[in-house]
Amino acid sequence: MDRAGYSEETILTVSKTTLNNARNHLPALGEMGITETTLQQFDKDIQTAEAQPREAFNRIELKSRTQIKNEMKGDCLIWARKLQTRIELAFEKKSPEATSLPIKDFRAAQSSEKATMNLMETLVKVAEKYQTQLAPHGQTPEVLAQGLELLNQLRSADTAQEIKKEEKTTATKERNEKFLLLYETVNKINKVGRLVFKDDPIKRALFESKWPAPGTKKNGPEEK
Repeated sequence: MDRAGYSEETILTVSKTTLNNARNHLPALGEMGITETTLQQFDKDIQTAEAQPREAFNRIELKSRTQIKNEMKGDCLIWARKLQTRIELAFEKKSPEATSLPIKDFRAAQSSEKATMNLMETLVKVAEKYQTQLAPHGQTPEVLAQGLELLNQLRSADTAQEIKKEEKTTATKERNEKFLLLYETVNKINKVGRLVFKDDPIKRALFESKWPAPGTKKNGPEEK
């Protein structure tokens, strides 16, 4: 099971309530192995889970890096289209130089940054090869340098996005594990509490499940 099934706010609230009840009745719970060390670790686990970066923050960071990558891809495509036009002006549209351009890569680049990088690598070489012929049509050394810079920027943006994707996946897994641990500890303490106070209805009630009733929780498992 990867998730506890309840909201993080609910898990934190129930965990803190359970910790407080356990501390107030620690001597009795010690009969079943719930010790001060157990509760100190539980308290630490609560604080660790509460301090985890919010999932929304990771989504915003990934969205920002994706936007930057898409902007770089768009700039590369503009540069590529201008070069294509300059080649057609320099050599005519149906010339071998113009028809040898990777048209399929142009199409693929519309929806793929990988294809855009491949296209740019090819076009930079073409621009270098025909620099003299293209110069009268605005393909200056500065424009060629700009193409190289755009390609490098897209590579960097793509790498940054991929790193953030991996970080987000790892952070989500770790966050789920920490909240699942709280959920399981709550159930363990409450199970002990109900057993120890089976003949004391008032105290036993403190250790009854505090999880939302069926129909209000988010597909959470039943407390054991």
